[in-house]
Amino acid sequence: MNIYNEQYYILKSSPFKQKFLELKPSTDTARRNHTFERLDYADGAVFFENAFRGDIPFYLTNGQFDGIYPVVSSDIADALSLYEIRGFQLFPAVIMDDSEKWHEDFYFFNFYEKFDVVDFEKSIVSNYKPNSKYNEVIKFTLDADILDSINEEERLIIDLARVEGGSLIFHEKIVNLLSRFEIEAFQFFKLSEYELGMEFR
Repeated sequence: MNIYNEQYYILKSSPFKQKFLELKPSTDTARRNHTFERLDYADGAVFFENAFRGDIPFYLTNGQFDGIYPVVSSDIADALSLYEIRGFQLFPAVIMDDSEKWHEDFYFFNFYEKFDVVDFEKSIVSNYKPNSKYNEVIKFTLDADILDSINEEERLIIDLARVEGGSLIFHEKIVNLLSRFEIEAFQFFKLSEYELGMEFR
């Protein structure tokens, strides 16, 4: 048994868009290459707004998404800040509501390093091509040898490399921590049990 498939959980957003807020970055934030470059605190907070303004009501909670990347309230960020996670920043964020009012005290999960820790040969992959930049993974298996070589604290949250559409996985320690905050929009699936699309069932 691969212990890492039992220890890690994949994060998915709730499929019920009529309730949960989905964000999009402001033009200036998008220019800063958030989600794949380290952000400079001197440049100020990143800004987000309702991605479906006019169609979906502005419903702000302690956790929402910009794509696959969470934006969480400061109490959640404070709890996570105790860990030194590699390639990861909790970056100050402002969420603008549909009336342009600013909602501060939020933090964006910014990842500036991806980890190539999926064992694609042992995973179930649609039309797998070893040299492809991205592959659509149906069912994940992690590479235990690579994960063994990384200190646990540094890999408590991982932005997976070479996965079509992107995926974030969380160590069970972080999942247990986040469960205390009852984040409505977050769904966690144990990696050993998850199959592509399960979040919509």
